[in-house]
Amino acid sequence: MKYVSSFFVLLCLTIFSPSTAHSQGPPIITDTPILLGLEGRAIMGRSMIVRSTTLYRDGERIDDPMQQEVTAAMFPIGVPYNVTRNLLVSVMVPVMSVRGKSVEGSQTSTGLGDISVTAKYLFLQHDRLQETFRIAAKTAVKFPSGDEERQPALGTGTYDVSAGTVAGWIGKRFGVYGDVLYSINGRAGGIDHGNSLQYNVAIGFRGIPDVYDRYPMSQLNMYLEFNGEYSQPHTLNGENIPDTGGNVVYITPGVQYIPGRQFLVEGFLQIPVIQSLKGTQLGTDYRIGIGIRLLLY
Repeated sequence: MKYVSSFFVLLCLTIFSPSTAHSQGPPIITDTPILLGLEGRAIMGRSMIVRSTTLYRDGERIDDPMQQEVTAAMFPIGVPYNVTRNLLVSVMVPVMSVRGKSVEGSQTSTGLGDISVTAKYLFLQHDRLQETFRIAAKTAVKFPSGDEERQPALGTGTYDVSAGTVAGWIGKRFGVYGDVLYSINGRAGGIDHGNSLQYNVAIGFRGIPDVYDRYPMSQLNMYLEFNGEYSQPHTLNGENIPDTGGNVVYITPGVQYIPGRQFLVEGFLQIPVIQSLKGTQLGTDYRIGIGIRLLLY
């Protein structure tokens, strides 16, 4: 369940921009330094499935006599707002349904997950003809609004504070984006949750049209992303807790269609390429999702 929660936190901290002013939409998972514009606001809805059935021991697959399966359906709704031209604030509210199954039976939890509030400040912008390079600082707070005592849990039960940087270069048809985010995670039930580092890289290509000669134009964007998270082990009384922490990296192909100025629809598939989990933990088989983003003025 730890990496289900981690994936949700990552999405909560991924602030989006539906704007096509730079002839390419935002990456699907990786963050973007392109903000909404003065007093711009938007709304995003997404539907995601995370499937976990494979047991790992120190990064190697092993047989699972308990035949554990975890399937999480997540429906985050996000609302970002440009406070100033360079400052964007966003709130992400999730609804989740998580089903855990083993040879001992199955349990399902449904309800509110952990809410997060994120701020992003654009501090460097360099524009040239048909291209731009930008860097933004980002900070976030996650609140323990999800019930961590339910089985399966709907939240981590901790207040987490994060800070990082987002960068992006967008040219005529290509874009390259990257972000890093370090999270100082809190305590719940006497257990100190290990801090984590999220890191993402995305390459975007506008497939249609080949020439973007007027605004707005409908467009089809394709993305290839690499999304990773390294987590330190949890600790109890200063001692590491077994079977917690590790490093996971996903390759994420995605497609995005923007029919006009204020709306886009997108889909993605995440496949793990590295699951270096400490001790014995249930890994992730895949993550799949579709979503929409609507720009409001």
